[in-house]
Parts: sequence; structure tokens; C-alpha cells
Amino acid sequence: LAAIFFIVSFCVNIPLFAAGDKWGTGEKEALEALTMEGDAEEGEEIYDICAACHLPSGWGDPAGTFPQLAGQHATVLIKQIADIRAGNRDNPTMYPFAIQIGADADDPEDAAQELADVSAWTQTLSMNPSPTRGPGGPSFIMSNLRKDTSPNSLDSLEKKVGKANFKHLKKLEETEFNTEKSFLAELAKLMGADEVKKHQKEILKAADWTTDLKLGKKLYEVNCTECHGDHGQGSYKNYYPVIAGQTYLYLVRQFNWIKQGKRRNANPDMVKQIKGFSDLDMRSVVD
Repeated sequence: LAAIFFIVSFCVNIPLFAAGDKWGTGEKEALEALTMEGDAEEGEEIYDICAACHLPSGWGDPAGTFPQLAGQHATVLIKQIADIRAGNRDNPTMYPFAIQIGADADDPEDAAQELADVSAWTQTLSMNPSPTRGPGGPSFIMSNLRKDTSPNSLDSLEKKVGKANFKHLKKLEETEFNTEKSFLAELAKLMGADEVKKHQKEILKAADWTTDLKLGKKLYEVNCTECHGDHGQGSYKNYYPVIAGQTYLYLVRQFNWIKQGKRRNANPDMVKQIKGFSDLDMRSVVD
């Protein structure tokens, strides 16, 4: 997803869509914000609430804990922030910050206006031209993914391999190997050959980050273009996010969460569509 498409606009007038037209939002706050003209200059000041995690640039972090927001459609931002505020999307890290938007407003409409304003500003930020990407081929790495529950999370192995072995695995955290053989050889030096053999299947399940770009391209064309566009540009009207240029690890995490049902406000059609994706399919299409 090399192409980066985004909308640059300092004032956006977002049309209201009838609930039930397509997947979107039913939150009153969001529906009000979607009818308002977002003032990007006002939104710049409100964005200070977001900048601590998502950075002043809006680029997020390379580890994918905090996504890139820069260049994202204002409609998507309004929906997601409103869903987090309403408890429709579980995000305990962001929730305390999200509820600060419009917290001092006396009128609910004023809070909705602030939501429209900060989304209008964020949409104008230029996307990171060199975001963290996937491996584009063979890769073996113990990645922590910040307490993620996916099979690719280092933390998912602690109960499976035991505390002593887990400490050894932690020593290889974020160290990348280009072949399975070199990864296992280094692991054997730390854990011992017998322990590696005993837990090899589970360890490789977490450590194998290999992707196949040809496979990913094919899967994307068949499954993703209808909503996210042929270059990952998403859809402003239909709340489909820009995914081109998004941080690789963030996309991996969200894909896993949608597949597992952990992201409760995900598009039901997408949940069904990716149900049969293997780990290789998922990593490859994201890469």
C-alpha cells in the first residue's frame, strides 16, 4: 500500500447520512458533528489533547501502539472518537483523552462542534512519507506488540513456554532474523536445544513474521478494494479509513482484533470477510 492519498481541507462540511444507508455510526454526538463545518484552526488547539500519544505530526509511533492519524478522513475520526467516548470501541488508553474533547462545553452541540473541529484539523496533517513497513519477505522476530493478545505477540507465549524460557525469549525481543535456521540457532544458545525443540511450534507461530507481497496484493485486490479503494485511500463518505501508509504493526494488531471480535465497532461485513484468513494471509495483505 505504497500510495498515500488524503484530503486536505481547512473547513469541511460533512453531509449527514441516514442511519442504515451503510455501515457508519448511530451515535447522536457523531451524527451532530457530521452535519457541522469543522474549523481546522480551532481544531489545532484541541489536537493538543491527542498530540502526546499520536505526536504533533499525527504520525503515531513505529511500534503501532498509537496509529497514524494524519490525513485520515474526518468522518472516520469522528466515528471512532465518538465510539470510544460512548464505549462502543474498547480503548482504555485513549478513553481518558477522548472524553476531554468538549469536556468544558455547556451545550452538547458545542462538544460535537469540537469533535468536528479536531477531526477537520487532523485531516489536514500530511502523512508520514516513510512509515514503519512490514518485512516484505522472510522475517523471524520476537515482537511484544505491547500486551497484544494475537498469536504474534511475545506476551502470548509466557504461559506456554514457562517463565524461565520466557526470560530467554525476552532477550531476543525486537531482534530480527532473516531465516528460521538462524533464529532457532540463536535461541538454542539461550534456551538449550531440548527446550527449543519442545516449544518450537509455539515459538515459531509467534516469531514468524514472514510476508508474501504477491499474495498480499492478490488478497487486497479481491477483498479490500471495494471499501478501502485501489490504493488504500478509503472512503470519506462511507467511513472507510485510509489504510495506505498506516503503521504496519498497528494494522496487524487491528486486523487481529477485528478477526477475534475484540474490536466491537468493526464493520460486520469485514469481520465475516476475513474470518478465513490465515496468519500469513493477514500479514501479507497488511504488508
